[in-house]
Parts: sequence; structure tokens; C-alpha cells
Amino acid sequence: MLLRMSEHPPDHAANHRSLAVRFVGGFEGWSLITVACDHQPAWLVTELAWVLGVEDPRQLLMGLAERWREQCPANAIVELDGDDRRELLDKLDRAHVVLPREHHRKPITLLRAAALDDLIACFDSTSARRFVAHLREQVIPEFHAFERARQALEQPILSVDAATIAANRLESERRSFEAGALDRLLDRLSDAALVDPDLLTAHRVVASELALGGSLEDYREQLAHGWSTPTQIAARWDGMTAMRCGKLIAHLGLKGSRAHSRAYLTKARGHLRTVISHVYSPAAVGLIERELRSRGYHPCPVNAEPTAFANSAWEPNCP
Repeated sequence: MLLRMSEHPPDHAANHRSLAVRFVGGFEGWSLITVACDHQPAWLVTELAWVLGVEDPRQLLMGLAERWREQCPANAIVELDGDDRRELLDKLDRAHVVLPREHHRKPITLLRAAALDDLIACFDSTSARRFVAHLREQVIPEFHAFERARQALEQPILSVDAATIAANRLESERRSFEAGALDRLLDRLSDAALVDPDLLTAHRVVASELALGGSLEDYREQLAHGWSTPTQIAARWDGMTAMRCGKLIAHLGLKGSRAHSRAYLTKARGHLRTVISHVYSPAAVGLIERELRSRGYHPCPVNAEPTAFANSAWEPNCP
């Protein structure tokens, strides 16, 4: 019998196994510990022998070896030794499970669900059939349900990019709410003429800084003379529209460029909602206008209108 077992050796993993004590239970008064071995249910051979009324666990293995004379089912038997055995013993100890002392010196043998049919064939009895039915109808389904729940909990609710986008959106919404609340309060104070106009202007600057998430003074260099929006660029060229200019900017690869574009919050035309617009650097404007010339567009004869960001209205006007 022992020779036949050597012909069908247990599953020895070359790499470290994933081991966990999943359930500590019992069957008809006998201890029954369900171990997750590489995320599959397995049971201690010693406990299976006690449940089946076999005095020596080696007899159980010999009976299985007799049936596996021709071929051993894949992944039916696992032998833990070395680090794997010590890890399982440590996890059993943390689960308050005390095993006989021989388990601390010898390899621990586990049987998986693939061996259940052979167990019934080797030890055909009413108790054996009840035991296997208990495993298949209660323990194994509960084990797989637990594994699915565990894997679901290990998955992040949001990806890193989605979490970053959501956090930025929440921060933007918070700033917009605070700025909007202050702006509405200032409108009421202005209508009632209860506050000095210069003080109102200073507080409107604060509302703008709340919406931007920074000081307006920090944007002076970025929004200095020469920085223009697609609408302002289109206004300087005959037959050009803001939409066409935006498509041209995307074609040139300037849209969203960290070096040549800056985003800012503004009110959508005809709406109360806040939108994100972009302003482009003098170098980007030069590239855009050169492309417009190459496509046959001509500058408007008279265009003395200053850019919005060079206008003094964008300067903080604090008292």
C-alpha cells in the first residue's frame, strides 16, 4: 500500500501556498476544521479519519491509495511541510485550535473535495454518506460564498484615477458652493446699499479666489498680456469662429498642454452653471495664428479690443 502511495505522491507546491483557517466547526460531535488551501476547501486527514471511524489516519490514506492505483485525482491530496506547515499551525493557534503534538513534528496532510467520492467508496457507511452530504450541501457552498465575498471586498471601490477625479470634482463643487453663497449674499447687500461699494468689490475678489482655490495674485503672470481664449483669438480673424478655433487648437495638440494652456472657472454663457475654460500662452497664440494664415484666413482690419486677461478689471481691486 505504501508503495502505491509513492506512485501517486501528494501535491507538493514548489511555491508558497495560500493558507487560511476558514471555518472551525464540527460534525456529530467531532471537530471539523475547513482550511482554505490555495482558495479551495480542504480538511485535515486526521479529523476525517476520526469522523469516519478510522483509528489510524494512515489507514484512510492506504484505502485511498488502493483506489488511486491507476491514477490519483488532480489536487486531491496536499502535504504541508516546512514553512507551509508552520504557517498553518500558527493560524490554527490564532484561531484557538489545539492539534495533537504529532502535527507539530510531522507534515500535515489535507484532503480536498476531489477525494470525497473516493472516501465514500472506501468507507461506505451511513455516517460516511451523511458526512459527505454535510460537506457538499453546507460547508462547500458556504466556503465558496465566503471566498466570493472576500474577493469582492478586496477590490477597490474606485480605481486610482476615478478616485482622483471624484476628489477633484468634490473639491471643485465645494469651492463653487462657497463662492456662490458669498456672491449671492453680496448681491443682497449691494441691492440694499448696506455696504460700501469698495468693500463689496474686495469681497467679490474673495469669492473669486474661493472658486479658483487660490489667490488671484497667483494668476497674474499666467493670465498676463498675450494670453487669449479661443473666442478672443477667433475675434481677431475674419471668418473664424470660436468653435473652429477650438478644433484647430485640438488639431495642433495644444488643448490641455501644461506648458501653453491654463484652465480657469467661468460662468457658461446664458446659464448659471460654472464651466472650465482655457486660456493659451503667447507662444501658443503665435502657433495658432500661423496655422490660420496657412489655411487662408486673414486678420480683421481693425482690432483694437484688448484681451480680457490684460484688462484692468481682472486686477484685484482691494481697498
